[in-house]
Amino acid sequence: MKHNWLIRPSEMGGLMTQGRKKEEVWGDTAMKIIQKNVLFHKFGIEEPVVMTKQMDKGIYNEAKNMELAARIYGWIDVDTKQPKKRLVNDFFIGEPDHNGINLVDIKSSFSADSFPWFGNPDNKAYEYQLQAYMDLTGHQEAELVYVLSSHPEHLIRSEIKRLTYYFVDRPHEFNFMTSIEDLWTYAEEKATEIVMREAMVDHIPEEKRVRKFTIKRNNELIERMHERVIAARNIFDDLMEQL
Repeated sequence: MKHNWLIRPSEMGGLMTQGRKKEEVWGDTAMKIIQKNVLFHKFGIEEPVVMTKQMDKGIYNEAKNMELAARIYGWIDVDTKQPKKRLVNDFFIGEPDHNGINLVDIKSSFSADSFPWFGNPDNKAYEYQLQAYMDLTGHQEAELVYVLSSHPEHLIRSEIKRLTYYFVDRPHEFNFMTSIEDLWTYAEEKATEIVMREAMVDHIPEEKRVRKFTIKRNNELIERMHERVIAARNIFDDLMEQL
């Protein structure tokens, strides 16, 4: 039985990876994506939800970051209160962050040192993702937008707590302390100082905390992506039969 398995744009970069040896057409990352989807379609098995602090911030600040980018770049048709629309074609299924006059994908930088202040970010996976979105929408170009914003309050509290316990577990680093109360007080103060230094970026002008990179539609690359999806479906079908 043939399955027209649809690929999420965020998976396309991984699906395009090849093995380390020249003759290895499918790399480990690509195979894991196929296997993961086979298990889901066959048995409903999903990967465990792993929520990192980077993911937490990105999800929580997504609307805020989109509004900031819209304000800086003058996008007049952005409405973050409207749900994203799921799009489907013969190869892909996904929801762009914004699909209007502009096609936009927002990347939320966790901290200042992960924000692309200089040059162009070298991330092939994002190019594949945006080419897939262009295939879904018909757009001729897409905007990859990095936004740096302050941490949400709940994440600040969580990070201070985590770092406080980290310091308390290493009392040898604070051998001048005379009591456990002094250790806890100093550890919390030190943790708060470190976290707030990383968490708060509102002192940086807004226009400096948003960077836009325009990616042009590449029909030749999109065709190669289609071919890769078709080839992946053959492996998908074989694995479904094995199960």
